[in-house]
Amino acid sequence: MKEITTKRKKETMTKKKKQITTCDYHDVDRENKPLVYMFHNVRHNLHLFINAGNAEEAYEQFDRCEFLNRDEWKIFLEAGSQPA
Repeated sequence: MKEITTKRKKETMTKKKKQITTCDYHDVDRENKPLVYMFHNVRHNLHLFINAGNAEEAYEQFDRCEFLNRDEWKIFLEAGSQPA
């Protein structure tokens, strides 16, 4: 009697290479260009845009407006590289 052998290909799972993403904010010149801060009044749906060098400067400009009910306002910062 003949011995029957089968050669099976060894099944292995291929590893997926993880794509490493880095945040490149080279298009933003943070030293010389002011950043845009948006103050949003959630009650009245108002938007106030302020150009400021840093967050502290933006807060000072917002305080000069003397708005009532500060808890109605949210603060947003424009990022240099927007996702597509």
